[in-house]
Amino acid sequence: MTRYLLPLMLPLLVWSQNSNSLSIHHGVRFTSFTMSTQNGLFGPHGNLLDFYAQSMGLEYLGAVRKGRWSLDLDLYGSTLLAGNPLEHDALTGKSSRYESGLVAVDAPERTALWMPSIAELVYQKNKMRLGLGNFALESTFLNMEHGRMIPSTYSGMNISNRWDQFKLEGAWIAMVGARSTSGFKSVAQSLAQYNPGLDTAGSRHDKTEVEAPWGLIYGAAEQAHNLGQWYGSFRSEAFIVPNVFATVAFNERVAHNEHLWHFQYVHQSRLANGGNDDPNLAYFQQERSNYFGLKYSHKVGGVDYFAAGSYIDGTGKMMFPREWGREDLVTFQGRERQEGMGKTLAVVAGAKGNWSVKKVNHKGGVSTGIYMRPDPTNYKYNKYGMPSNQQTNLWWSQSWAGGEHTLLSLLVLKVPLSSMPLTAGQTINKVDMVNLNIVYRYTLRPMQKM
Repeated sequence: MTRYLLPLMLPLLVWSQNSNSLSIHHGVRFTSFTMSTQNGLFGPHGNLLDFYAQSMGLEYLGAVRKGRWSLDLDLYGSTLLAGNPLEHDALTGKSSRYESGLVAVDAPERTALWMPSIAELVYQKNKMRLGLGNFALESTFLNMEHGRMIPSTYSGMNISNRWDQFKLEGAWIAMVGARSTSGFKSVAQSLAQYNPGLDTAGSRHDKTEVEAPWGLIYGAAEQAHNLGQWYGSFRSEAFIVPNVFATVAFNERVAHNEHLWHFQYVHQSRLANGGNDDPNLAYFQQERSNYFGLKYSHKVGGVDYFAAGSYIDGTGKMMFPREWGREDLVTFQGRERQEGMGKTLAVVAGAKGNWSVKKVNHKGGVSTGIYMRPDPTNYKYNKYGMPSNQQTNLWWSQSWAGGEHTLLSLLVLKVPLSSMPLTAGQTINKVDMVNLNIVYRYTLRPMQKM
């Protein structure tokens, strides 16, 4: 779609060249991403392969604006400088779970690639915005997820309108530029490009013949409100792939002084045949699933203490495609997932804060969580054979020079909860491991020419 869309935008550029009201903005962002996973640190599988990767990315950020029209660009390129993210462990045959996010998983032979992540023609009038092309979304499941080298963006149309305390959003997505892939693909193709996991019969989940000719339809509504002395914000979202599945998500946040509560509910239902008349080839193989989440935050001085819990019931596995973004769930910890799970209880607690030292802004925190899942061999509720585990995250970021420079460090430790022995395949990249991330970004301030 992009190669057809960009020529349609050229008349806007040509028309604008002779206009005194034309404004052109440029920017460049450099990214260095270093990641390493050490496997089999404490358990019986000490010979499991360790993974590492070093990638570099360069983005061109551009905007051409004239009156109510604009053309927004984010052209993103990356290259793998060193590492073994797609090497297979000799014992288990598995490759990296995390470092593979620094390359294109659908084109392993290409260590360097580029894509027009954002190329969007925008019309804006007052508080109404209409976009066409490649665009970004920020929602419970559809987001750019910059924890990967190539972020997730979407191609199609989107519209939003804001009133005083109310906002509506909608989008039709025809193609998906999913994180860590080489380009935009149809919704059906995008559903099939990541780790398939196990289907409900315990076999490899073949999703290559999923049928989704209508793409994805997205809608959201958000309203600010007051409950006595509490300030609240309610957001409802719907994600529909006709003939495959429908997901609705509800988020309610209420705050008063140092207190913040976040209530979350997600419901999924299979539509029609779930994507294929053959149940073994369908994407959504169960009837429905339900997710319940609750989070409480309490701020003391500059430190925010929080605790959260979530539960996925036994009606089915939560199957919204993580392929397209990060799960923005109340128990979210970096480098964790709950997609593909059923009958799962998660509890997370931690603290985070912001502070400044000599014109350098710091953010940091620590969190620890337990994820109690069905047995890894219970394929009905455990799509990826994930054992129950405890996870501890430690992170620290700095930014300086007005945000031109940012540096993020994230350390993740995962250990199994059960004393039951795990196989090498149930261990590698899942538990008994440490994952280290170091990300540096330099953004050259956008320059404006009138």
